[in-house]
Amino acid sequence: MRFVFTALAFWLLVLESPARQQPNILFIAVDDLNDWVGCLGGHPQARTPHIDALAERGVLFEQAYCAAPLCSPSRTAVMTGLRPSTTGIYGNLNWFRDLPQYREWVTLPQYFRQHGYLAWGGGKLYHQPHGKFSDPISWDTQYNTRMGTPRPPVGERYRHGLKEKFSNPILARLIDWGPIDQSTTETADWRTAEGAARFLQKHHQKPFFLGCGIYLPHLPWYLPGEYFEMHPLDEIQLPPHRSDDFEDIPEGGRRMAAEAGGIIRESGKWKEAVQGCLAAGSFADACVGHVLKALEKSPYSDNTIVVLWGDHGYDVGEKKFAKSALWGQTTRTPLIIHVPAKLGGHPKAGSCRRPVSLLDLYPTLLDLCGLPANSKIEGRSIAPLVRDPQAEWPYPVVITHSPHWHGSNHAVRSGDFHYIHYSKGGEELYDMRKDPDQWNNLASDPGHLTTRDELRKWLPETNAPHFRAE
Repeated sequence: MRFVFTALAFWLLVLESPARQQPNILFIAVDDLNDWVGCLGGHPQARTPHIDALAERGVLFEQAYCAAPLCSPSRTAVMTGLRPSTTGIYGNLNWFRDLPQYREWVTLPQYFRQHGYLAWGGGKLYHQPHGKFSDPISWDTQYNTRMGTPRPPVGERYRHGLKEKFSNPILARLIDWGPIDQSTTETADWRTAEGAARFLQKHHQKPFFLGCGIYLPHLPWYLPGEYFEMHPLDEIQLPPHRSDDFEDIPEGGRRMAAEAGGIIRESGKWKEAVQGCLAAGSFADACVGHVLKALEKSPYSDNTIVVLWGDHGYDVGEKKFAKSALWGQTTRTPLIIHVPAKLGGHPKAGSCRRPVSLLDLYPTLLDLCGLPANSKIEGRSIAPLVRDPQAEWPYPVVITHSPHWHGSNHAVRSGDFHYIHYSKGGEELYDMRKDPDQWNNLASDPGHLTTRDELRKWLPETNAPHFRAE
């Protein structure tokens, strides 16, 4: 009887706690997750049932784009609420707090902490799960400082035989795939999911901001064999590709394309790579599902806003093989926001086709939780679209990538068109209604000059110099 009384008393405390009075945030980041999820239809063989189920309950932003198609610049923009062209953080080796003007910057989880929230983070939320690049000052607790999956023994790596063909040492190290002996529950990514699940099982006096960062499907795609078996190699469908794709694009685009796509396609290993990416997506979905199931069983399910996002897209051979480019394959990413009915959300709220940016997450979450706006950040709240996915939205998305330490390259994505401007000259323009694979560059087409010039007006006026760490 004493046990029953204690358990009952615990749940009554939970039901009456302040964490039930203000909305909580479950903030799930999935690294390199492109549109190869079932609900976005990026690949017909994607198997992501848990992400798809979340999309059914919330608002799926079908045209969500990153602020930058690279891990650290994208995540820095999300967490600081500032564009890469404002901060000068364009690459993975620089940290925003090393810049004097951002040393005391209030990040998204910090802002919630300043307004009475408990902030826990685990896995890859910033550029790393531990150390300086995890921004420990943002969190009350970092519950898991590991990420990813174990690597197979050295002799079982790079069996595709391509490693020596890549001139880029980073790609040579990362581009690999294959099964591992460990089970799903033995991976660091699952432990991140489990840490979030355990957090949701506990009583919290404060409302919370819970960050959960899953590393896969970031390369290398080392996974338990069951995920490869979900996607049999002999059934794999290749994504679309045209051998003459780059004949009408400027030199800046060709440089971003690099060599890896051609090497993988010509090697006869393209199907294996597609299988690896699909398998990694299914693994990430299983981790996400573990957290979502825990939320459903918790006393916080009707008072927690769920945000699931990928930090950028990833091209698996359509134009290139990697991120770090300004086309749709590398910049489009899943974004789902679920607001429970108790907080004003609507069951099966539907999809939103308005273009939105991950930069908008900071002001949006403040808005949805009724917190004061932060006047120092950029982006704009998309809460009106969360409440009404069909609402008018006249704003395009601006995406920035500047890989060469000089100038800035930008894309501007409107509802129907995708425009790219390169710092050294050259432009691309695609009518996404007729040409979703971006094969026909209309930048010089007389019939589209007005559209091109209108999109140019959205290019950032400020292009901060590249920040180089001393």
